[in-house]
Amino acid sequence: MKTSKTLNKGWWISLGIVVVVVILAVIIFIKPATKTPAPVADPTTSATAQAVGGCNVPKGDTSSKPAMPKDLRWEAAKGITWPVSDTYGPTQDKDGYGVCFARSPLGAALAMATFSGRTNTQDPKKALEIYAMATAGKKVALESTKTSSGDSGRDVPVGFAGFSTDSFTPEEAQITLVLAVAGTSTGYVGFPCTLRWVDGDWKIKLLDDGSPYAGTPTAPVSGQFVAWSGSRG
Repeated sequence: MKTSKTLNKGWWISLGIVVVVVILAVIIFIKPATKTPAPVADPTTSATAQAVGGCNVPKGDTSSKPAMPKDLRWEAAKGITWPVSDTYGPTQDKDGYGVCFARSPLGAALAMATFSGRTNTQDPKKALEIYAMATAGKKVALESTKTSSGDSGRDVPVGFAGFSTDSFTPEEAQITLVLAVAGTSTGYVGFPCTLRWVDGDWKIKLLDDGSPYAGTPTAPVSGQFVAWSGSRG
């Protein structure tokens, strides 16, 4: 468990979302970004893809509780795994960071999960530059973040459990990313986050203080959120 000094001074070393659990403090961090247009090779979704933005990723299920795509799988690096989909995101690569997500609740949630995973396993400052939209909060975060190879800084086991859609429009998504955290009252902690559709992809909207989450962490229970599912192979 990290000390308060670590939380204050090391907040942007791993960049992303601070997992606050009663008396436990866990550092973990998150992501999305832009890329040059590239058509999706699926003739049934090409018309939709042309309408959703520069990445040309099909929307898929736009409901608040979307079904999991058949190609959902788990990306793994440095002992951390997070969900990805070759169809809904990330579908392209920018300097070694996955980008281009579906303009839907699922796409926004995948963007947040990917941001978290990549920030923990790659350079957090580079991840911030790629995934965060231009705001005063981004400037604050960049000034507070050191370049490193990525270090989750976690002592308490956590995992990506799912997400809930708090609100959604084609321009903005309010998503709560749900993590499984050992030792909590429900076994889960939810982090509300805001994403904006910028230049054809989801970007994280940081608060003015540089925080990547937009509200007080919640304690959801199983059944209150959409659970990730898919092969961990």
